[in-house]
Amino acid sequence: MKLSQDVLLGLFFVVFGVVSVSVAMSYPFGTSGRMGPGYFPVIISSLLVLTGLLVLFRSQFVQPERLPAIRWKPLLLIPGAVVMFGLAVETLGLPLAVLLLTILSAATSIKFHIGWKAVAGSLAFAALCSVVFIELLGLPIPIVGSWLRVLGF
Repeated sequence: MKLSQDVLLGLFFVVFGVVSVSVAMSYPFGTSGRMGPGYFPVIISSLLVLTGLLVLFRSQFVQPERLPAIRWKPLLLIPGAVVMFGLAVETLGLPLAVLLLTILSAATSIKFHIGWKAVAGSLAFAALCSVVFIELLGLPIPIVGSWLRVLGF
C-alpha cells in the first residue's frame, strides 16, 4: 500500500472512529425507541469507521498522487482564529469577534486580499450571526463586550 492522501484520510477516520466508539461504549446505549446518551455517538462513530475503511479500500484502486506540501499558514491561522474568537467574544462582543474570526480565517486563502468586498461580507456575516444567535436563539452573548463598555460604547 503506497502512502497517499486517501490512505492517510482513511487511517485518520478509522483511528478517530475506533477511539470515539470505545469512549461512547462507556455510556448507556438504550434502544431505538428510548435512546441513551451513547446511542448517537456509537452510531456516528461506527459510520466514521466504515467510511474510513471504504476510503482505504478505494485507495487500492486509484493511482496514488504525490502528497502536497503542508500549507502552514492555514494550519496555524484557522485554530488561532478560533481561539481568538473564544477569547474575544466576551471582551469585544459577538459582532466584532465574528468579524475578526471571518477575516483571519479568510486570510488563509491564497486568493484573499482585504478590500471592500471582504469587509462588507464579514460585516454582513457578523450582523447575521448576531441576529440569529442573540435575538432569535436568545443566547446570552454580549453584543458590546466589556472592553468597549469601558470606552463608552
